[in-house]
Amino acid sequence: MDVSWKIVATGIVSPEGPAADLSGNVFLVSRWTGRVVKVDPQGQVTEVVPTGGKPQSVALLETGELLLADAKNHALHKISPAGSLSTVAETIGGQRFIGPNDLVIADGRIVYLTDPGLDMQGPGRILRIELDTGRTDLLADGFRFPNGITISADGRWLYVAESVTHRVLRFELLDDGKRLGPAELFYQFADHHPDGIAFDADGNLLVTLCGGGTLDIVSPDRQLVASIPTGGTDCTNIVFGGADFRTLYLTEDKQEALLATRWPVPGQRRYSRSQPASSSLDPSERQGS
Repeated sequence: MDVSWKIVATGIVSPEGPAADLSGNVFLVSRWTGRVVKVDPQGQVTEVVPTGGKPQSVALLETGELLLADAKNHALHKISPAGSLSTVAETIGGQRFIGPNDLVIADGRIVYLTDPGLDMQGPGRILRIELDTGRTDLLADGFRFPNGITISADGRWLYVAESVTHRVLRFELLDDGKRLGPAELFYQFADHHPDGIAFDADGNLLVTLCGGGTLDIVSPDRQLVASIPTGGTDCTNIVFGGADFRTLYLTEDKQEALLATRWPVPGQRRYSRSQPASSSLDPSERQGS
């Protein structure tokens, strides 16, 4: 697969967790500076909010608000369009979150969150959070750094990158997404850390391999289709955006850069961190239709 990367913006320290809006802006985190930033269509970088923590990933709501997973602050936050920060959830069973990493939104009201903390070797878990109430439920635990997370287009499967074990797991969503079935191995990589994940419209799973410097493409039948160099060693996350949803954005840690390329097919719109997560769907794609 012939892919050419364009540098959208540089000078973003430890970039991660991007999300694109309808105006061509890309929101992402600068982990080690504790900031959420915006890259406009001209490549200008501006600060959205200083978090005082270690932000890991953002996702856009249809309201224009951002959801933010923050590992150091042990919380899922919401950021208003004006840049004010509020807490959606930070405890479960009376204990603080270990350290949220990545998230996926279902139906605009449920968040599935990976919660590994900052220790690569420590046990991590998957949480389910209701946005309206902040209610948090533990879905599964005992993982070795659960990282990138997404959901299949049909809403049946939750996919999670488990970085330390070099694999992607999937879980059947049961009881209207309130429970998970047993973990299934979707794909085992030989080495390096699978980090961010996203589906394209053909059902291929795109996986950034941090430490390997490649974007790997795994087909629906679990075959490695391509391993695409990204120009650096530490690609961290990906998201689709653009008017036709064919612009693929990638964050690259070593280059301190946001990159982009044109993908052969659109990304999967449903369950994307980009805006809008559901209103942009064709009627035939809407859940329950």
